[in-house]
Amino acid sequence: MALKSLRRGDVRVLLLTVSMLILVYLNLVFTPSLLSGAVQRINDKTRNTISSDLVFQPSGDIPIIFPVEEFMAYIEALDGVEAACARNNIGAEIRYGSERFATGIYAIDPVKDSEVFGISKTVIEGEYLEQGDIGQIFLGVQVAGADRENLELYPGSLKSVHAGSTVTVDYINGVEKEYTVKGIFFTEFVQGDIRAYVSQDDYRTTVPRQLQNSATAVYVKLNKGADRAQVIDKVMSVAPGQLKYQTWEDALGVLKSMTRSFDQIIAILRTTALIVAAITIFIVTYVDLVNKRRQIGIERAIGITSTSIVLSYIIRAVIYAAFGILAAALIFRYVVVPIEGEHPFHFPFGNVMLAVDVPELVSSAAILCAVAVVSAFIPAWQTVRTKIIDAIWSS
Repeated sequence: MALKSLRRGDVRVLLLTVSMLILVYLNLVFTPSLLSGAVQRINDKTRNTISSDLVFQPSGDIPIIFPVEEFMAYIEALDGVEAACARNNIGAEIRYGSERFATGIYAIDPVKDSEVFGISKTVIEGEYLEQGDIGQIFLGVQVAGADRENLELYPGSLKSVHAGSTVTVDYINGVEKEYTVKGIFFTEFVQGDIRAYVSQDDYRTTVPRQLQNSATAVYVKLNKGADRAQVIDKVMSVAPGQLKYQTWEDALGVLKSMTRSFDQIIAILRTTALIVAAITIFIVTYVDLVNKRRQIGIERAIGITSTSIVLSYIIRAVIYAAFGILAAALIFRYVVVPIEGEHPFHFPFGNVMLAVDVPELVSSAAILCAVAVVSAFIPAWQTVRTKIIDAIWSS
């Protein structure tokens, strides 16, 4: 009955219904995929520029990890760990002419640090730091300004600092030093671009009283699929009560609220798309039932059960949905995704690609089919509940 109804039905109605469902499914997957891609981008930027996967810091009375080289060697030997690096950080104010910018300055081993973070690949002026650099500083573009007036924090930056410029740094411990800007980096992530870096060798001349072979934090990069909880347990067991840790999720800070907002928007958009699909199927089914009310009454009179009639409309709705989903999935995978890949959306934190999650696509398809079933069942069931004589004699 369902197949005959489709064959004998108006082709224009069939095409219009399927087209509507194609648009509904594309709407169901496109914007959520884009926002999921944005969330994924934020998470990647956080791990790659700020926190890595894990950060270990001292929690006891001694504000440093010592001996840090042995501590890192232990961590790097653990299963699931790709690399580890140590950093020292100290608050400072950077001056250039009449401009000032307060920030944290991080002392790094350039080689080890580049194994964990990707900052060395984002240089836009000058060069990245090298081991043994003294009097050289590596600035984020939001600090330097670099005459880029479109930057988010440009009004509060040093405005016109470029590679080769000389800046003055006033550390919170009272030390004042002049630095040559060796390079400027731009990660397209504000939280990462407000930082400044010097070498560990330079840091030791600034804080000479701090123990050699020590650091204020150790950052750990994990292999994909590593057991994070196991790594944390093993590292924390090295010095019980003297260490604390932070995951990259903890480091998100205010961005966590943003990603949660994205998740809420995704839920709202999906709900809206499903409501549109439900209304579309309901209207198509209802109009068809109204036009065939007498026919349905005759079918029931000659012995066709109400259940069979209802199932025929449900099957027809599922066929509509299946054609729409299949066509939309092919359009999304082989048209929309490649075009967006060639011309990605640019967010303040970089280019965002569509996050194609196959389980999510399958889930959306299943939900859309379920909505189609419910939307066809309701009007069909209401129609077959009409008395046979009333249905036959209806105009």
